[in-house]
Amino acid sequence: MTEPSSSSHNTTDMGNLETVPVLERSRVLIIYSQDHPMYTEIVLKLCAFLRAKCGTEVTLDLLDATCLSTIGSIQWLDMQRKRLANTSDKILILCSPGVCAKWNAMCGGRRVMTREDACSPMGDMLTPALSLIIPEFVRAPSFGKYAVAYFSDVCSEKDVPAVFHVAVNYQLMKQFEELFFRLLNKEKYEPGRIKHVDGLGGDDYHSCPSGRDLRDAIQAFQEYQLTNPNWFEMELVDVHEEVEENDLEQEDGTENNCYCIIQNELQIKEMSVKEKQ
Repeated sequence: MTEPSSSSHNTTDMGNLETVPVLERSRVLIIYSQDHPMYTEIVLKLCAFLRAKCGTEVTLDLLDATCLSTIGSIQWLDMQRKRLANTSDKILILCSPGVCAKWNAMCGGRRVMTREDACSPMGDMLTPALSLIIPEFVRAPSFGKYAVAYFSDVCSEKDVPAVFHVAVNYQLMKQFEELFFRLLNKEKYEPGRIKHVDGLGGDDYHSCPSGRDLRDAIQAFQEYQLTNPNWFEMELVDVHEEVEENDLEQEDGTENNCYCIIQNELQIKEMSVKEKQ
C-alpha cells in the first residue's frame, strides 16, 4: 500500500518550511462504520475538529438525523453523493474493523452488524454507502474525489479493504496535515518548499480545545482496547437469514441493484488487470 510519508520529502533546509494560514474552506462527506460507542465518539470529535480548527464543512449521518429519517438512508446518501459530484469537495472513508468486515460481507461473506447498528434508528449506514460509492470509486478518474484514512492508534492497516488499496491511505492523526491539504486540493510538498499549518500535525493537533477532545477520545478508546482485545467481536450481534431478506427488500430493491453493480464493476476491473498481465 502506498502511504504518504514525510520521510520521502525530508529536507535539511528548514527555511523551505512555509507556514500557511487556513483561508480556504472545504466540504467533506464522512463515511464510517459504527463499530463501538467510543469509536463513534472519535468520529464526532474529528468532525468538531474539522469544523473548529480547519473551517471544513462536514456532512455526517449523525449530524443530519432529521433529514435522514425523513427520506431514508439510500436516498440521503445518494443526495449527498450527487451534491459533491461536480464540485471539488471530497468523500472521506474512515476505515476500521467494521468497514473491512462489512465489505467482506458484501463480497459474499456473512452479514455483519454491530450493537451500534442495531440500536441506531438509522441502522447500518456503511453498507448502503459502499453500495453507492464503490462503482464510482473503482474508476481511476474518480480517485481524486475520495480520501481514505484510519486512526492508527485504534485501527490498523489491515482494516483497510483491498478495494481501497489503490488510493493513498492516511494515518490519523499522524498524517492529518497531509489529509487536510488533500481536502483542499492542495499539495503539501512542492519543489523547494513544504507547506505547513500550525496545529494540524500529529504532535500539536491537540493544542486547541477541539483537538484535545479528539485526542482524549482516541486515548480513551485505545485504553479500552488494551483491556478488551476482542472488543470488535464483542460488539457483533447475530443476524438471522429472514432479517437479511427483509432488509434486502427495502428501498424498492435499490440495495439489491447496487450489489449487482458492485459485482459487475469488480469483475470488469479484474478482467482488465488480467488482460494487462
